[in-house]
Amino acid sequence: DAEGRLVLSDGVAYAAKHLAPHCILDMATLTGAQMVTHGKRVASLLTNDENWEDKAVAAGRASGDLVFPLLYMPETLMAEFDSEVADMKNSVKDRMNAQCSCAGHFIEANLQATGYTGPWVHVDMAGPSTDGQTGT
Repeated sequence: DAEGRLVLSDGVAYAAKHLAPHCILDMATLTGAQMVTHGKRVASLLTNDENWEDKAVAAGRASGDLVFPLLYMPETLMAEFDSEVADMKNSVKDRMNAQCSCAGHFIEANLQATGYTGPWVHVDMAGPSTDGQTGT
């Protein structure tokens, strides 16, 4: 279905256009693939900035709300959204090709379309949000 990423993309695009942010952080229960990727207790992290990645992982360790980085390869994974009739599809062509990373890259592509070039951090917390053993 992938409609949640459309709403989230609108939100980050609005923030980039109207709020002049230094950094954009989005958190969502975006994909079921997140639980396949990192399980139910560790959120998935995608960012265009290694410094923010390190900070997020350290903050997760300190707080107990763990996050772990995803594969960051927009130059390869964005082909999953190729379309003959639209700028891009909102769902991947191949569900076996890094779905959780692809969903994050979809958000990133919409953010970049606004001209935003600053740090961006995406956290998919689908698993931890449904696990009663940890806080989120």
